[in-house]
Amino acid sequence: MTASFELHGVCHESFLPIREALVSNFENGLEIGASVAVIWRGELVVDLWGGSADRAGTRPWERDTIVQVFSTGKIMLVLCMMMLVDRGKLDLDAPVARYWPEFGQGNKDRVTVRQALTHQAGVPGFRPPVTFEDLHDWKAITARIAAMPHWFGGETTLCYHPVTYGFLLGEILRRVDGRDIATFAREEVTSRIGADFQLGPINPADISRVAEPKFLLPAPDHQYPGGLTGSIMDSVGLGDWTSPGRLSALIPASNCYANGRSIARVCSVFAGEGAVDGIRLLSPHWARETGREQVSGEDLALGPIRYGMGMGIDNRDFPAPGPNALHWGGYGGSWGLMDPDSQVAFGYAPNTLDFGGGTISPRLAGFHQALMDILPGLT
Repeated sequence: MTASFELHGVCHESFLPIREALVSNFENGLEIGASVAVIWRGELVVDLWGGSADRAGTRPWERDTIVQVFSTGKIMLVLCMMMLVDRGKLDLDAPVARYWPEFGQGNKDRVTVRQALTHQAGVPGFRPPVTFEDLHDWKAITARIAAMPHWFGGETTLCYHPVTYGFLLGEILRRVDGRDIATFAREEVTSRIGADFQLGPINPADISRVAEPKFLLPAPDHQYPGGLTGSIMDSVGLGDWTSPGRLSALIPASNCYANGRSIARVCSVFAGEGAVDGIRLLSPHWARETGREQVSGEDLALGPIRYGMGMGIDNRDFPAPGPNALHWGGYGGSWGLMDPDSQVAFGYAPNTLDFGGGTISPRLAGFHQALMDILPGLT
């Protein structure tokens, strides 16, 4: 069914395939509301938005609409951690327990900061499971993670950490810096480069700008398969998607709010070798190191993958539109891409939650192909 929509914003002629991909998504009923942006060599060359910001289709998506982007927020988490590494405050190859002694329990004493960043910390979920309300208590939830035994007996194992990742990295950062990770991100990143990106709890003044999420199809009763992936995802209670409690929760790996423009702005730090508009957040060395392969193989939750520092690098099963590009996405469809070769950063933020099969959903496939066509001509 064709969706009714109005598209707003600008698109440089060299990037028209991005606009065409977004229009196609709307025309094929794959979008309710969305924003897409591209920053190239520091210039905002694509800034598009349209559709509806609510489920009923009565509130238009505005230029400053933001939406929950779930794990796309992990890009921000990695940036914050790498800034501490760059400043000499954090050693990637030191055990996490050097900074957070309690974490050394349960065969986790040898887990390094680098392994925590690359989903090898051994605590991909919660045992026993926790409720959504449990996630609101930072001190209690990080104490649970610290006390929990290593899921793989202390053996280094690649396994995606969907929700625990934010608490794990956030507590390391707090122990080193003294600030919670949302405050660090606001004071050290978003306020400096002008990115409308919040890790939650969301500013109360911004709640009216948040788009409502809506499933493209009715949500299945059993979202996840059995086995390890199911046990990881089922170990966290999701709660009410639109409750005030979710908006007020500091759940750094998933409760993140942004739009296409602000995702691209954060990604441009890595695409631009650590600087945005002359504002340097990372040294060129550490910006490049973030994109260097850290580990590859069979992720027990996601399948075959190559990781840079916490984000994916091009491979057959998780392709990126450039051989040295980093990318990561979020539950339901949001996506961020950073390509240092072309200095292109891309951000996509929809309020339609799509769980189509495969690693690239039908909506992302159009953007992916557009970037595949565009990037070689820019380098």
